[in-house]
Amino acid sequence: MRFKDYPALAAHAVLSKVLDSFLSENPRWKPGQATQDNLIAFPALREHLDTCQDPSQANSILKIQQELDETKIVLHKTIESVLQRGEKIDDLVAKSSDLSTQSKAFYTSAKKQNSCCTVM
Repeated sequence: MRFKDYPALAAHAVLSKVLDSFLSENPRWKPGQATQDNLIAFPALREHLDTCQDPSQANSILKIQQELDETKIVLHKTIESVLQRGEKIDDLVAKSSDLSTQSKAFYTSAKKQNSCCTVM
């Protein structure tokens, strides 16, 4: 992931965790104390860098946001499916109504036809 693409909120969370971890391991450290690179050992930095490769692991808010986005997608698909089923039900109701009307017309027609016939 490129630096520009990394969410600022996650970067801030990672830096806060790294600083807290460093200060807990080196409680006597003061700014300006290190005058050259690698003067103060901090092996936990590698672990923090590995963890923050995925921004959602670095920041719980991003993780929750991703879960909400996934849930929203599933919800939209479900609503779409329900609406399609609703349309199918409306079609069935219309066909049923048409069939009922045709059945009544057939019954009326058959009754008229049968009234002319006498049973011998």
